[in-house]
Parts: sequence; C-alpha cells; structure tokens
Amino acid sequence: MLDLLVLGSGIAGLSAAIRAADAGLKVTVLTKGAISNTATNYAQGGVAAALSEPDSPALHRADTLEAGGGLCDIEAVDVLVREGPRRVRDLMALGAEFDRAAIDGELELAREGGHSLARVVHAGGDATGAEIERALVAALDDHPGIEARERWFTVDLILEGGAVVGVTAIAPDGTLQEVRARNVLLATGGAGQLFAVTTNPPVSTGDGIAMAYRAGAAIADTEFMQFHPTALDVALMPRPLLSEALRGEGAVLRDENGEAFMKAEHPLGDLAPRDVVARAITRRLVARNLAHLFLDATAITDFAQRFPTVARAAQAAGLDPEHDLLPVAPAAHYLSGGICTDLDGATTLPGLWACGEVACSGVHGANRLASNSLLDGLVFAPRAVEAILDGRQEPLATGVLRSVLSVVSKQHAVTTRVSEVSAAGGSITLEALQRAMTFGAGVLRDAGSLTGVLDVLPLSLPAETPAQYEINNLVTVARTLVTAALRREESRGTHTRLDFTEQSPQLLGRFIHLFGSEASFVPLVTHVQPAEDVLLTDSARFSTEVV
Repeated sequence: MLDLLVLGSGIAGLSAAIRAADAGLKVTVLTKGAISNTATNYAQGGVAAALSEPDSPALHRADTLEAGGGLCDIEAVDVLVREGPRRVRDLMALGAEFDRAAIDGELELAREGGHSLARVVHAGGDATGAEIERALVAALDDHPGIEARERWFTVDLILEGGAVVGVTAIAPDGTLQEVRARNVLLATGGAGQLFAVTTNPPVSTGDGIAMAYRAGAAIADTEFMQFHPTALDVALMPRPLLSEALRGEGAVLRDENGEAFMKAEHPLGDLAPRDVVARAITRRLVARNLAHLFLDATAITDFAQRFPTVARAAQAAGLDPEHDLLPVAPAAHYLSGGICTDLDGATTLPGLWACGEVACSGVHGANRLASNSLLDGLVFAPRAVEAILDGRQEPLATGVLRSVLSVVSKQHAVTTRVSEVSAAGGSITLEALQRAMTFGAGVLRDAGSLTGVLDVLPLSLPAETPAQYEINNLVTVARTLVTAALRREESRGTHTRLDFTEQSPQLLGRFIHLFGSEASFVPLVTHVQPAEDVLLTDSARFSTEVV
C-alpha cells in the first residue's frame, strides 16, 4: 500500500511529494491533467518572504494580518512568516532560479500591494510560477521514489472506519479504479472556474474541497474569493494577469477620463491590498456602466525585459505597454478558504491532509496578501509530511481547528453522505453557473443577488464523466460560498455586501460547513501570542542567515 497519495501537482502537492519520497515514503501523485497544468504555473508576481534586512518576519506578519481583515489565524501566520525564508532557500537548493541583480548577484526583491517594503522574489521577471513548477517537476522526474499518474480524475475519497484510506478515480482509459493509501493529501487548488472571468486555468474546479465536504470534513471561509483587480480585459480565458509588481514599479490605475483614483481610496494608493483595489474598480465599473478601467504602465522602463509575460499578453491584444493604457477589470483569482486544517495540514478526518489553496489554515483570513499563496504551499506542505512521518493520524487543536473541532464533534452524529442522497431535480450548465455566480456573488453582493444564485443551484447532479463531476464539484463549493455570504451580514476583506457595508464585531469568526448540517458560526480565537522568534529584532533574526 502507498504511504502517501498526493492529489494535485502544483507547488503544494509536489513539495509534499518530494519531501515525503526523500524521507523514504512510497508516494504516488495523481493529477487530472498534465503534470504542469496547474495554477502554480500561471503565477506571475513571486514568493513573499522576509529574507534580509531591513525586512523581518514581524513586518511580514503585520502586513499579512492587516490584509486579512481581522480573520487571520495568528498562529498560522506566525508559522508562515517564521518558516517562509527557509522554505524559499529549500526551493532554490532544489533548482529554482530567481532573478538576481547584475551588479552584486543579490536577489531582486519586488514590492506588491499591501506590503510595507520590497520582499517578493521573482523569476523571469513575471514568470515565477512557471520557474517553480519547472524546478519541482524536474525534481519529481529525477526521483525514483515517486510515481506520477497524469490524467487521472479523482471522483471521491474512500472512507473506512471513519478514516480516509484512498480514492476512487477515473483512469485515462475511462475505468473507475481505487487507489489506496495510508495517507491522502489534497493539494488540488481552488475554484476560480466558479466565475465567468478568472485568472485560473480550467482545472480549478474545486474538486478537493467538494470531495472532502462530501466525505464529512469541515470547510470554512469559502465566501472569501479574492478577485485580482488587474486582469487584462481581453477575450481570453484564463484572463491574462497584470502582475501587482507593475504597480510596485510605478504603474498607476486610471479611470475612463485618465484620472488616477487610488490615492483617494487608501493610504497606500495603487499599492493598497487587493480587496480594496478590486472594490474601487468594480464600483466605478458598475456606476458608470463600463467594461474596464486602465492601468498606466508607460513610466516603466525596459518593460519587455522586466515583465516579459505581461508584454507578450499585451502585444497579443495589439497593445504596447510602453505607450498604451492597458484595459483592466477584476477577475476571480484565489479562494482564501477551503478544507479546515491544523498547523500541520491535518483535516478533521483521520488520514486526510490538505495544503495550498485547497486548505483553510486561517493564514489568509478574509483577504490574502499578495504573493503569500506560493509561500503557503511551500511552508505547509513540508509540515504535513513531517506530521505523517511522526505517525500522526488525528488533527491537533491548533490553528483554525482550535475552535472548529468542537463543532465537528457535536455534529459528527450526522452520518449521511452525498453518495447516499438521491440527486435532486434540476440541472445547470457550466456557463449558467458561472454567469449566476459572476452577477450574484462577485466582488459586490447583497441579499437579493445571493438568493438569486441559490435559486438556480441544484442540490446535486448525476455525473459519469470528469466534466460532469467538475460541474457537480463547482455547484457544491458554490453552495457553501453563497450560504456563508448570505449569513455574513457585513463587509470584510474580499466579501463586500452592498446592504451591510461595515464590519460587524459579532461576525469576527468563521462559518463552518459540514455535510448534512447548517453552517455553524465559530468565533475567532484572538488571544494567541506571536511566536518568540517572530518578534526577534532584525539583527538577531538575520545574523546567521545568508541568501
């Protein structure tokens, strides 16, 4: 039997697989597409980490908490910023090559929205994800202890005795097969395909969240879908992303009259957190009946050399970033919630682990800080492997699970699973689902728009093919998103209610979804103190670290 079955081949999944195989575990990776067909491969900006002075983990922590709208789990953030620099160096040791200054060979660091200083390492200018995926796939190909199976579509988790012991999957030849393992790690990414306009690849259909939910794992924070504010508004899908690093290099958002507007919205202006910028753009689009605003990057010198990916996308649309204003509009980008985990990636189901975008460790709160996503996978994947090596099966009361486990224990008497429920009547196409979610549960929401989405969502759909299962999975995630968004009668982070425009102290917490039960509200644990080494002075923190 396998020691570890990894579902997904992005930064989280491959980091876990390589680390586990290095430790002698028998590992198989299943991915429903080609090995490199991942959201990681599309990432442009880079990886945020406090690598050298004047930065520090304490500053990175403060920026992450500020962006998170009050809902970050402080323990999880401390883990992220404390272990992040070491994991970036591990990635470089594995072969990832980040951009360095020609003069002294030091790592080039970019500043992005919500960051107080430049701390984002990047590769190929704006092709960081592609370089990371290249390095990880090369390491996987060279590793004799890892079997990679491409084009295997996972249908559901196998439960025996209340524990996860494997999956059922559709093999490339169309047969339904079981793949059993002592541990299953979900690293299947997010659900950007819920929306008609997204930066995510077609494989981002919420599969991991949906199958974990059907098996009885706790899900939270799915109402916090982050919309990247500056996707290039052209007739392509996924939408080409205009990296936040552009604004870090001096690009400015302008309205249809050429007026810069972000300084009036936030003290950081064009470098405000993503939720602030996406709202500012969307409000103008709706009020003025516009399809897009503009990003002015004409002040950036050597544009094609610094941002080759963006330059190619613009040129394909007949635009020259050095002379033309670039049309931009928000696009679904990153799901801050997902499967609830402890600080080691353990879910509420024994034998099931999760890391990366599919997980809800609490590290992102209500709004992810730019370039913390790749770091999330780098940090929490190794922690999951270490816990597996230690023989762990059950979750610990750490991170978001400090409060979630009590809800799970009370509601686990509900044993019905989706496989035991007859499919409800009705149907929905992918296009209809995306249209409903975009207009009813997008950047700006209210009770009427959200209720309208619920009215068109079937409870479940019959499925036999991967495409049908993907729609079913998206419907499952959509229902958790919309029901939580209706219950959250406030505006916080990436969740903006037009009918409840302020934050509510009574809603400082999470809505926990368990199959067969109504979502339960769990207050946030706020008394956790920061880890001691996060509060070290800069000189103490970096005295022994060399990049």
